Amino acid sequence: MTRAHLMTVLLGFAFAWCGMNTARAEQLRIALVISNGQYGNMPSLARCGASATTVRDALRGKGFEVVERSDLGRGEFDTAIGALARRIAASPPAFAALYYCGYALEFNGRSFVLPTSANITRDYDVLTQGIISKSLVDSLSRANESTGFVLLDGFRTPSASAPTGLGRLIEQVPASTFAVIGASNDGPGEGPTAASLALRDQVAEGEVSLDMFMSGMRRQLSKDAAVTAHFIPAIGRPSVLTGGRRDASPSTPAASAASTAVPVHPAPPPEPSAIASPIPPPPRQTMTDEEQMSEQDRRQVQLKLATMGYYLGRIDATFGPETRAAIRRYQFEIKAELTGRLTAEQATRLVNSVR
Repeated sequence: MTRAHLMTVLLGFAFAWCGMNTARAEQLRIALVISNGQYGNMPSLARCGASATTVRDALRGKGFEVVERSDLGRGEFDTAIGALARRIAASPPAFAALYYCGYALEFNGRSFVLPTSANITRDYDVLTQGIISKSLVDSLSRANESTGFVLLDGFRTPSASAPTGLGRLIEQVPASTFAVIGASNDGPGEGPTAASLALRDQVAEGEVSLDMFMSGMRRQLSKDAAVTAHFIPAIGRPSVLTGGRRDASPSTPAASAASTAVPVHPAPPPEPSAIASPIPPPPRQTMTDEEQMSEQDRRQVQLKLATMGYYLGRIDATFGPETRAAIRRYQFEIKAELTGRLTAEQATRLVNSVR
C-alpha cells in the first residue's frame, strides 16, 4: 500500500467517524398525534380534530417529526404505538411525545382509552375493547435512554356516570423516564381543548426543559375549571424539549423549581384506617399447564390477557385463534418462544402480573 493510498483510507475512516458522531449528537425528536373523533357507537368528538391540529402544528414548528393518525381501531392503535416504541428504541437517546384525544373510561380501578371500534354496552366490555392507559406509557418507557411525555386528553363516554378516569387513576402509573399528563374534559366546549392549547403555549418559548414544560402545563390548566388534570413527572436525566442543545441539562431556576410544583388536583390523603391496617397483597397463585387447566383457570387467563391489552375476544374459556395470538403477544413481551401455548411457569407469571 502506497503512502498516498494509506492517507486516503485513513481520511475515509476519519470522515466516517465524524459523520457517525454528528448523527449521534442530533437527537431524534418524534411525536405521535392520535385524534379519535369518529366513533362507530358513540357521538363524534369534533374537538379532537382541532386539538390534534393544534398539537401537530406546535410540535412540528419546534422541529419534531410528527406522525398523525386519526380514528384508530384497536389493531391500528396497537400498531401505531408499537411503531413509535420501535422507532425511539432504534435511535437512543430520543425524545418522544404521544398525544391522544378521544373517549376514556374508568373500570375496576384502571383507566382506559377507547379505540373508535369500541362498543361499550356493559362496564366490563372495556376490558376487551379498551387500552389501559398505563400500557401506553410502558410501551414507550422500555426504550433505554429515551424520554418524553404522554398527554392523554380524554372525554367521558355518554353512558358513564363517573369521570373519565384519566384524573386520579393516572397517578397509579409508575414513574418512568416519560412524564404523563391525564386531562379529563368533562365540561362543554368548542374548538381545541385546554390541554392542547396549553401544550402549544408551553412549547412556544425558546428553550424549554421537560420539567419546565410540566410546570407550565400545571399552571395553565389550573386556571380552567372545566378540566381536571393530574401529572406524573419524569425521572432520570434532565432533557430539553425545545431549543438549546438537545443533550443539555437545564440549569435555569425555573427548571429546578418545576420538579417541586404542586399538582393541580392533588390526590386526597389516605384514610387513617388504611394506614393503620394496610390490606395485605393477595397470595401468589400457581397455575398448571394448559391441558390441566380448569374452565375457571382458562377464563382467568383470558381476562388477564384482556386486562393487559393483548386480547380482544370473548371471555369464554375457549383458547381459539384470538387467544393463541394474545398468548404469543404476551410471550413476545416476556421474550419467550412464540408457541401460542402457555407453560405452567408462563401462566403463573401471567395471572400474578400486577398490571
